[in-house]
Amino acid sequence: MAQHDYDIANGTGAAVRTDINNVLHAVVSQNSGSSAPSTTFSYQYWADTTAGLLKIRNGANNAWVTVGTLDAANLGLATLASPALTGNPTAPTPASGDNDTSVATTAFVKTLVDSAVATAVGNLTDSQMPAGSVLQVKNFHYDGTNDSTSATNVFGGLTGAITPSSSANKILVTMYVNCEEVPSFGNAMVGVTAYRGSGSIGSISGTNLAPVSVDFGSSIANNARNFGVFDGGGTGDSDGVVSFSHLDSPSSTSSVAYTVAFRNMSGTKARLGGRGAQSTMTLMEIKG
Repeated sequence: MAQHDYDIANGTGAAVRTDINNVLHAVVSQNSGSSAPSTTFSYQYWADTTAGLLKIRNGANNAWVTVGTLDAANLGLATLASPALTGNPTAPTPASGDNDTSVATTAFVKTLVDSAVATAVGNLTDSQMPAGSVLQVKNFHYDGTNDSTSATNVFGGLTGAITPSSSANKILVTMYVNCEEVPSFGNAMVGVTAYRGSGSIGSISGTNLAPVSVDFGSSIANNARNFGVFDGGGTGDSDGVVSFSHLDSPSSTSSVAYTVAFRNMSGTKARLGGRGAQSTMTLMEIKG
């Protein structure tokens, strides 16, 4: 280990020779020592034996910059050919759409992947969507009023249609149906359901979607089954909403109609609608 101030002082021949040899030792040992050289120059090397690092003086000659690790192959630095990097190395992020030999950082890749996914999802056809995906949504409403004395289901005025893209897909039917009790109707109870089929005032056709187990058991006839019941309690004018949903399997690619039906369960008359309240129906095609 040797360091020197690199100033050859005047002296006898032997003394000068010794001083020159000390300079050469300092040069060949990269100014090695446990502490920094007392005299420094810009771009001077120092083999710091305490830290085990090779350092170089910066251009302003006011700080040491670490070059690498002493006694490590290639000073512990990555080679230009096939470098084996460790830790969390960073690099400049190329511009989006760059197409050359630049290093692709994680930020560049994420931007590229996000763009590709967004484009792919936006271009997916119904057949490419995963099961359970919502393929289309239709919404319908009814603002009118219908009265009925019938104990079996009749058309309630609210209807809508949807055309499935595949016979394997399902239709989620969701309804919010407004009902009203009028004092002159007695203690009116209104049963509400939905049909897959068409309807007109006074009649209904198609398949009642209400399950057999609803409305007090399997003995209830198909045209008298309901998803829900509104009971005004017979205390005067009152209204309320019967809401329900049903996942239907129409097994069709033709237009499928869904219709609200209702019936009089007690009292003299049942009323669907009234008081300006709106009944709504939403049809959603779900990928099967």
